Amino acid sequence: MWKKSSIQFFLIGIVLLACAGAASALSVGGLSYNIGPSFSVGAGVSFAQRDVDLVDDHNATDVIASSRFLVKADVAPIRYIDIYGLIGTSDLRMDKYDFQGSLGTMWGVGLRPQLFPLTLKSPINITLDAQYSELYTSDENVRARASELQISLVFAYVMKSIVPYAGIKFDYAKVIFSGSHNDVRGDLPWGGMIGVDYYVTQNVFFNLELSIFSETAFYLQTGYKY
Repeated sequence: MWKKSSIQFFLIGIVLLACAGAASALSVGGLSYNIGPSFSVGAGVSFAQRDVDLVDDHNATDVIASSRFLVKADVAPIRYIDIYGLIGTSDLRMDKYDFQGSLGTMWGVGLRPQLFPLTLKSPINITLDAQYSELYTSDENVRARASELQISLVFAYVMKSIVPYAGIKFDYAKVIFSGSHNDVRGDLPWGGMIGVDYYVTQNVFFNLELSIFSETAFYLQTGYKY
């Protein structure tokens, strides 16, 4: 078993490597399971890129990239369901179509019901995570609204202080531009993720997650569970 200090340095190292690369994206971890009733507050960064194609011309492709900072508030009124909200800021960048969106306001909402084990005792935890977000940004006179709908099925193994998890997701993303810019959407709506929740104490946690296929994204979050 790794010592806590070793795991902390490992998490820091991974996020530094992620920041060094290109970097819109929604994570499912950092409260991948909940033992409500409880309330949690967290914050995190994500760096992601996604292949897109024009809505009116599927043969025309581009890559969008973004860096995000989001604050997350999660309430679990009962043991088997979480309701959460997201608020923060993000940019949006495209290569071929020369759009360099400035930092804009981003918000989102989500719902996470637990499917298993419910009343049974098991270290295996299965949850369904559904979330929707919108980002508003602009580049000079061109405004953009990026929306994302993500539905994930997550399988976690709950240990004392470490919760590794993996899952699959449907991830639909679209960007609508004002003016003459063509709207774009993600070219691959299906993806997967792997990650880990690490509880430093009973209340303080870190989360690291990697998303692939529909997007390439890294997430790092920290939070406090009341």
